[in-house]
Amino acid sequence: MHIYQVKNVWQHGRECLIHARENPDLNVAAPPEFGGPEGVWSPEELLVASVDSCLLSTFLFFADRSGLPLESYSSISTGRMEKTSEGLRFTGIDVSIAVTVSAEVTTERIASLRLKEKVEKYCPVSASLNCPVHLDLEIIPRAGAQGRSV
Repeated sequence: MHIYQVKNVWQHGRECLIHARENPDLNVAAPPEFGGPEGVWSPEELLVASVDSCLLSTFLFFADRSGLPLESYSSISTGRMEKTSEGLRFTGIDVSIAVTVSAEVTTERIASLRLKEKVEKYCPVSASLNCPVHLDLEIIPRAGAQGRSV
């Protein structure tokens, strides 16, 4: 079992300061659309960032385990929050990941690794959510050869 603990201290208005382990403190507030200030991370953004960064960590684990030579990785995640019969809820998170690998990696090898399926199955943060997480993963060999979306 792993335990993750944070301490939240209200500062003023709709802002708080989060402490965890020896990490730098993080100022968090309600998003501007809910009366919070501009320029401060919101819990909603942190949730989407948590999904995105967990998918990254999970991908890196499986890429390293399979010996996939990475050149670059970038992602964009978008969370949708809507009013439902139960109140405001995240109704989905879309994650688009673009990976570049060494030129010698073939699209057949990329497909054989089944990285998308593994990342979707083993990312503990996204697997714990009540809303769907849609993952689009594109892995492209560096030499400009045709990549394959997996």
